Amino acid sequence: MEQFDSRIEEAMKMKLDGSEPSVRFGTVWNKHKKKSRKIFGIRRVIAIPGIVLIALLALSLVGFKINAIVDKTDYPFVNDQQVIGKWQIVDMVETVDQFSPDKKLWQSDLILKELAFINEGKMLISVTQGNGKLGPTNFKWTQGMVLNKWEKTASKYEFKDINGTSYMFLECKSGDYTYFHKKPWYLVLTKVDDTDYSNYKPTAIEDKVDYPFVDDPQLIGTWETVDYVKTIDDFNTMGSIQSMIGNLFLVQLDIVENGKISAKTTEGNIPEGFLTWTKGLILDTKHKIASKYEIKEIKGDTYLFYEWKSGDYSYREIKPEYFVLKKVK
Repeated sequence: MEQFDSRIEEAMKMKLDGSEPSVRFGTVWNKHKKKSRKIFGIRRVIAIPGIVLIALLALSLVGFKINAIVDKTDYPFVNDQQVIGKWQIVDMVETVDQFSPDKKLWQSDLILKELAFINEGKMLISVTQGNGKLGPTNFKWTQGMVLNKWEKTASKYEFKDINGTSYMFLECKSGDYTYFHKKPWYLVLTKVDDTDYSNYKPTAIEDKVDYPFVDDPQLIGTWETVDYVKTIDDFNTMGSIQSMIGNLFLVQLDIVENGKISAKTTEGNIPEGFLTWTKGLILDTKHKIASKYEIKEIKGDTYLFYEWKSGDYSYREIKPEYFVLKKVK
């Protein structure tokens, strides 16, 4: 049982440290229409136009189902000394041959800033938002590929020498690839240094977690996850339409008296003791995370908005987003 619990905790920690829990539909749809490519799992919110919502509702009524591509990601680790070090993203192109060092093709801002490839297949990333520092990610690598177990993508990389400089071309498997079956574009990277960042210790924000218990009878009950949103006001209650595509990592919270919580995730059950609560806060005392919650009555149903403090908050100082859970009993 202890071993199983540790696996669940590690899954929870990877989710907290690495990325958000799924792909936001508004992002995928609008980026797809504009031929924009998202950078891995780091997402921005784009509002879903009303006409798209109506179309989606109609599709759901006739049994429409998105057939997502699932890559093989359980590859054994094979070393590649050439990739070890920190790489900076300089462009994004549709094909490798399109890239020119003298003219940047991708004119919009890229969210991803740097990748650090570490021995034994580990990685760090930095993004243009927040503090811009390297921090944890759930990406892994093996020779020729970057693997994302959670998004189920295996992105190939290759090297090319241009005018005496070596560039890495890394497939960018966004929602366009996963959900719309589009051929991935390529991130273009140049090497900053050959440092092995195995001993790099990113500094995480530590919240105050030693709060006294204060009761909140309204919180007690079973809550099932229905969505994941950037802000509370972004939550849409139209039928079964969810702003995120794919399975949401947090499935259910069972909240009982005296600050006890058990939870269910896509990786299994999290027993009592991992999380606790007091009025207004859900606490992870081990990792020093205090997440605010808010309860709202909407159209006769009760919803819990649970602040999700992922690695974007802890390591990159980016404002947290919210799981939305509906009270079922």
